[in-house]
Amino acid sequence: MSLKRPSELYKHLRVSKRYILGKSHDDIVTSLPKDEDAPELESRLQFHKQFMIGAQSNRAGLGSNRKVQDADILKSFIRQDENDKYKIHAMNLEMQNEWLDIGDFCIPLALKWRTLIYDWSPALLKFYLNAFQMTLPDQSNLVRWGKSTEKTCYICGKAVGTAKHLLVGCKVLLDSGQYSRRHDRVLEVIREAVSLSVARAQKGITTNERSVGFVREGSRATKSNVKPYSILKAASDWTIMMDTYEKQYKIPEDICASASRPDIFLFSRILKRVVMIELTVPWETNIPKDHTIKVNKYYELTKRTHSK
Repeated sequence: MSLKRPSELYKHLRVSKRYILGKSHDDIVTSLPKDEDAPELESRLQFHKQFMIGAQSNRAGLGSNRKVQDADILKSFIRQDENDKYKIHAMNLEMQNEWLDIGDFCIPLALKWRTLIYDWSPALLKFYLNAFQMTLPDQSNLVRWGKSTEKTCYICGKAVGTAKHLLVGCKVLLDSGQYSRRHDRVLEVIREAVSLSVARAQKGITTNERSVGFVREGSRATKSNVKPYSILKAASDWTIMMDTYEKQYKIPEDICASASRPDIFLFSRILKRVVMIELTVPWETNIPKDHTIKVNKYYELTKRTHSK
């Protein structure tokens, strides 16, 4: 939603103001008292310029001489300090700290104004935000809020009825296929997107391989009107198979004799290419573990299809 924390925005404005005033040739302006954290920030800036400025930490490329303003460097320090402060605060929370264990698998909250106004119903938005903040009215929270005295899951009657248990961990719901049907509804959306991509690609079939444009030293790259290469455009015989709770498929034996069934399996006999898509709808803290399980599960299938 492109919203900034007020404290961070305020510090950014103070840094910008100080940077502008520091360029003044008026002795009265330059003699104005500095902020309390100004000496520390300036010391970090000098260290950064002396030891770190030559290291490439972005996509500018080797030999790039693009200069970074001191104010931008100072703002990056403030942003880093603010993020560290909120991480330390999150570590001390009892419930809203699970995302710290996810690491690189952590997916930031992605909400746009269009989504809030047009795409989502008030009920869906309410559920999403409460689930994100761990404030859904599950059994454990109702007890915590003094609204109930029973923590046990009302479905299985065994485990504590937390949101995590109800959404991904209840054995009764698992055995009844509720989780699988939810998984299949998400998978159907992905399949429709893949089918649409294949259909669009068929309108402009091309066998041109992806080209790499080199730029001479001292010259600038020019934008090309050539559309990016897509493997879907290179053949017209793509077949899509989807594995669901109620309907399973079997990989054709001429492609690979295997009992494995990725959620979505695309193949082209003309190209002798396959594309496998595997979906998991886990609790956030289970993402690293489930990712490893899926990679290991289809490692042998991937290896065998590569050898074909």
